Amino acid sequence: MKNYTLVHEEECFRTPRLSAVKVTYASEDGEQINHTIIRSRPSVAIIVFNENDEIALIRQFRTTTGKWYYELPAGLIEDGESLLQAAEREVTEETGLVVEGLRSVSFGPNLLDPSKSDEDFGVAVGHVAGHIERHLDEQEVIEKEITWMPRHDVFFRLKQQMAYGKPFNDGLFMSGHSVYALLAYKFTPHYPEYLLSI
Repeated sequence: MKNYTLVHEEECFRTPRLSAVKVTYASEDGEQINHTIIRSRPSVAIIVFNENDEIALIRQFRTTTGKWYYELPAGLIEDGESLLQAAEREVTEETGLVVEGLRSVSFGPNLLDPSKSDEDFGVAVGHVAGHIERHLDEQEVIEKEITWMPRHDVFFRLKQQMAYGKPFNDGLFMSGHSVYALLAYKFTPHYPEYLLSI
């Protein structure tokens, strides 16, 4: 494999969440590759359980596709925030849920599509402890009703979506970041072995 070095980059535009950047990489023998990439701020998705071992899911409208998706609560990690601080804030903003016992499951490069974005992505898990009024960001469109789904059903439906192309629930698919987060959770050591076959 050749070694490639970043030799030039030029920002095309910037938003509060991300920037589009034209980059040029060069190999040791002079070959160049030009591409436009997305530089994104880090984010976190949160898996929230209730006392019945159900997972909190939201329905969110995404302007990139013009469609609704099932998702986990998620959002950007602000400057100066830890992953867990961001997780706690995002859950409350998007759902009104107050969570306790938050812990990190994973954090690192988002490998869903490294051809487009260099985003770092974290996953946290916790349990619901209460409820307050939610406060969505200005551009977020999220249904107020939370869908609580048993853990077993979540992973069964996820398998149906990934293996057979079936919608996750009610004709809607689960978005990629949430799929990634749930799989990261499923393959960590604490996950019940008897459910790994689902």
